[in-house]
Amino acid sequence: MTESDRDAGFATTLAKGLAVLEAFRPDRPSMSNVEIAKHTGLNRPTVARLTYTLAKLGYLKQEASKFRLSWAALMLVNPLLVNTKILQIARPSMQKLAQDVGGTVSIGVIDRSNFVYLETSRVNENVWTSQDLGTIGPLVPAAIGHALCAQLTDEEFEVKIRQMKRNTPELWNKYSPAFMEGVESCKKRGFSVVRGTWIPGTHSAGVPLLRDKNGECFAMNCRVPVFRLQGNQIEDEIGPRLISLAESVRNQLAFIFP
Repeated sequence: MTESDRDAGFATTLAKGLAVLEAFRPDRPSMSNVEIAKHTGLNRPTVARLTYTLAKLGYLKQEASKFRLSWAALMLVNPLLVNTKILQIARPSMQKLAQDVGGTVSIGVIDRSNFVYLETSRVNENVWTSQDLGTIGPLVPAAIGHALCAQLTDEEFEVKIRQMKRNTPELWNKYSPAFMEGVESCKKRGFSVVRGTWIPGTHSAGVPLLRDKNGECFAMNCRVPVFRLQGNQIEDEIGPRLISLAESVRNQLAFIFP
């Protein structure tokens, strides 16, 4: 029996419906009921009822035997994004850094044992699969994961560790030493560096950005293909530039919302 099974207030059907919506990813934008069942762990009859309902409500669109997210799903996140001044302020500086170093610069937040990208700036080249709004990845092996978790209180950090151990045990067993070191690095020198762990052939730096009045943690990362880096550039230049970028964003926010 799971923790949610023991919670009398937990709406299981709603949770299953949200699991269906969450199953759609950039690499699987269109899926049949059988495919959705495979990725959610739900049985096919349940999935069929949920996709029918979600399509009737406008959140899914059916094309032949497959479903894809409808534009109505975007309405769920729009109230969050339109009020995120952080993204508007950070965007120009993120784009400049991405152009200067030939990589991508992203802002992300925590979602359970994952991070979610809210914004990404990149060079105008298709160097590798680039991160976009809503892209999800595990906290443990990623520099932005280190930077996000570095902003948690001790109690929150312990809860997050238990969550990661439970949800991503293989990643935790493999990357936990580097994760703990990265979190400590963010606290001591302001950024963490990951070399080819999450996306092979790239190095990345992550830096804490801020924690808002609602307790939401924001962090930034910069990922660059190894062939574009010189020497220890990720440590000597990119990490410190991310720190400066984050400080500039915080100062501008403080000016707008003193």
